[in-house]
Amino acid sequence: MIRTLSTPTRTFIILSAVCVILFILLNLQFSAPFIHWLAGIDRAVMVVLNHDGGPCADHFWKTISSNMAWVPVGAALILSFAYYKKSLLISILIVVGIALTIVLADQISSSFLKPYFGRLRPSHNEEISSLLHYVGNYRGGRFGFVSSHSANAFGVLAFLAPVFRHKAATIVLFIWACLVVYSRIYLGVHYPGDIVAGAILGVTVGTGVSIAMRAAYFKILDLKRKLAVMQGHRISIESSIVTVAIVATGLYLLFYNFSQAAPLPYTATRFLATL
Repeated sequence: MIRTLSTPTRTFIILSAVCVILFILLNLQFSAPFIHWLAGIDRAVMVVLNHDGGPCADHFWKTISSNMAWVPVGAALILSFAYYKKSLLISILIVVGIALTIVLADQISSSFLKPYFGRLRPSHNEEISSLLHYVGNYRGGRFGFVSSHSANAFGVLAFLAPVFRHKAATIVLFIWACLVVYSRIYLGVHYPGDIVAGAILGVTVGTGVSIAMRAAYFKILDLKRKLAVMQGHRISIESSIVTVAIVATGLYLLFYNFSQAAPLPYTATRFLATL
């Protein structure tokens, strides 16, 4: 009997195929004229969307672009756990899933795609840099395709949307993600094309991690039932899960430089060298 794929699985397969096709097209020689044409449109749209909104707008968008933008998401999760009384296992898997989504999306974009394609940020491109507004001396790193902020924000959106299940919550998350990614355009460090490509990557990663965490949840429940049957009583393995989650989160906080998105091995080596 052929099993029917679930909607999230089909979505993940389609998104993965889109990512692979786009990656191949960007590497094919015959697509160079089309890509050059798109790059011209990208620069034109960038000049239109980037503007000087004054000191208040500068401060607002700089804050949205910083790690402070993640505070509302964390607060919403805590309130959700408290209000809906999520089980410890579900809460842990959600937290681990978010961390995994961010690490994967950020590392794929920063450690692989940016150096691979080597597309200069608008702030480092002499053809357009003088036409843009910047906040302070911030110019970002040299390469910008794809946007890590976009990949992270839309990755978390894709992961959390099935968790909250409410359209209102999904809409709020979408607005939050849009604010985060526009802040990168306002600051003059990402083209709209960087943002769109990052969003596609993020949604793909977030959907994949969501599927994996859901599968892990049912696997753990099945394991608990089997252990209970084997030993004649209910055995809780949640303490082990908590231990693993704490250790994983601790390593994540120690070795992962979220603000700069350095490659994990380099970040870990730099940290250990200070010990």
